Amino acid sequence: MREFAGKTAVVTGAASGMGRAFAERFATAGMKVVLADIETTALETAVAQMRDAGHDVLGVRTDVSKQESLDELAQQAVDAFGTVHVVCNNAGVDGYLGTIWEASPRDWQWTFGVNFWGVVHGVTAFMPILLAQDEEAHIVNTASATAIVPGSNIYSVTKHAVLAYSEAIYAQLKQMDAKVGISALCPGTVNTNLFYGGRNRPDELRNPGESFDNEPGTDARAMLRGVLAQSIPPADVAEILIDAIRNDRFYVLTDEEWDETSRQREDAIMARGVPPQRRRR
Repeated sequence: MREFAGKTAVVTGAASGMGRAFAERFATAGMKVVLADIETTALETAVAQMRDAGHDVLGVRTDVSKQESLDELAQQAVDAFGTVHVVCNNAGVDGYLGTIWEASPRDWQWTFGVNFWGVVHGVTAFMPILLAQDEEAHIVNTASATAIVPGSNIYSVTKHAVLAYSEAIYAQLKQMDAKVGISALCPGTVNTNLFYGGRNRPDELRNPGESFDNEPGTDARAMLRGVLAQSIPPADVAEILIDAIRNDRFYVLTDEEWDETSRQREDAIMARGVPPQRRRR
C-alpha cells in the first residue's frame, strides 16, 4: 500500500506514545484517523489537538481486551469515514515483572488480555472489512523486540504470541492472494509510557492488596522508565512504520540493539543448545 492520502487509519493505544505518533504521521500523510484508547481524558486531549492542527480525526474510547469494544470501534470507523485502509493494533501494557512462576492468573489475564487478545480482537473486527473492500490495505500488529529474543517475563511471552499470530496471518493472506498486507512491528526501547501501564489495570484483575503504586517490580519499573526516557522518540518509529507499509515489509525493527541476541537465539535453536541472555550495549 503506497498511497495514503484520502484513506483511513485506525490506531489503538493512540492517546500517547507510539500510537499518538502513528496517528499524527498518518494524518500528515493526508489520512483520516480514528484514535482509540482506554483513557478518556488523554484521548479527548489528543483528538482536540489533532483537530486544532487541521486533521480529520475521530476518537473512540476502546477496551481492546473485549471483542465487543473492537467491533464497536470498527463500526464507528466505517460509519464516520466509509472505509478503513490501515489498522494498527498497538495498545499494550508492561504487565507483571516479578518471578514468572509466581504470577497469578489475574496477572496473566490482564497482560494477555491487552497485549495478545487486543491484537486478535482487532484483526477479528477489521479483517473482514478490509478483505470485503477489495482495495489495498494494511494491518500492523505491535509486537516487540522482546519477541525475537528469549522470553524473560509475561510481557515478552505475549509479544512472542503476537509475532507468531501475525506470521500465521501473513501466510494465509498470501495463500489467498489478498490485497491486505500485514506487518509485525518489533520496536526496541522507545520513549513511551509503557511502564505506567498499571494505571489502567481493572480492579477486578488486580491481586488482593495490590495497587498501581505497590505492584511487584516497582523498583524495576522505575529503572526501566529511566531507560525509556533516554530512548528513541515515537516519531522516529512512525517514520519507520510508514516506510514499512509502503514497501510491504513484514518484520519491522526499529534499531540493531537486539540483533546479536536474536542471532544467538537462532543459532542456539539450530544447535539444540540453551537460550542466550541479552546484554545491553
